[in-house]
Amino acid sequence: MPVKRKINFAYLSPGWGFIGGDKSVLKNNRKVTAEEYEPEMAGNLFCPGCCTNIERTPKGKDLFANNREAFFRHLSKWKHIACYLRAKKPLGKRYNSWEEAKRAIDHEELSIISQFLQAKPEVIVPPSTEYDETVVEDENGPDTPVPIGRHHGESFQLPSKISTVAGICRNFEVNLQKYFYLPEAKHAINLAELLVNVADVDYNIMDVDQVPKLYFGRIARSWNAGSYSGSTRMTRLKCGEAVKDFTLKLTDGFSRDKNINDNAKDRIVMFYGKITTNGIGLAAEGLAWGEVSLLPAKYNDLLLPG
Repeated sequence: MPVKRKINFAYLSPGWGFIGGDKSVLKNNRKVTAEEYEPEMAGNLFCPGCCTNIERTPKGKDLFANNREAFFRHLSKWKHIACYLRAKKPLGKRYNSWEEAKRAIDHEELSIISQFLQAKPEVIVPPSTEYDETVVEDENGPDTPVPIGRHHGESFQLPSKISTVAGICRNFEVNLQKYFYLPEAKHAINLAELLVNVADVDYNIMDVDQVPKLYFGRIARSWNAGSYSGSTRMTRLKCGEAVKDFTLKLTDGFSRDKNINDNAKDRIVMFYGKITTNGIGLAAEGLAWGEVSLLPAKYNDLLLPG
């Protein structure tokens, strides 16, 4: 069975550079798969997610000695640039002191989320058609003991936020570089490493004790299964071949307030929660107000390029 690649294609752009280069110009260039690679392309291939240089490995042949197919990978030169398409094990961020951690919060390099907003605010601004400008709904939370000290088991009492997934989606390109400590987490982890594509989830998840995670998926279709705003809206997300289907189940009124409607096909939705079942498929349901949001369309390529 072929290994699933994180980087399905590269942009070929001779003369373009990550530093100072216009990303919109890069993304008008030719898309090249690992199979289409030619030696003269070396040095001119760029990641469709973070836009840094990537390379094909192995360079001179289409298969490894063990018959594994060639693939694209990031260069170590750009390892400080967070990218969802980078294959690496999530590493928790540690801080030497309370002062260092607080400074990271003040400089917006670290966010402590004690809870996601549970109830809909009394007054909200209606979303635009594209929902590309999310409303800031964060509230100050309590000081929270956070186990992110350099020494094992060391916690710091730090200011937290009662936040929303919409807040994470806002300025998403910047937030990808940021560390987040989520409710009941053990570590502060870079956002790019926290995110889980529902297309990578299979039925095995139902056999383990789950903790809530940040999931995302591309909407295949969405419809109101009833006739009223209180009826369930079924939003199907594109899932892996091993799964019958994956459904986001929320009331129609709630969904429409989030701009998840009949016209939401191909948008990316992000949510925080656990996976459940829906018939013979998988699902997410019972999400609170702050636990789900559409990703602004301009950021789609950062997660699902192409």
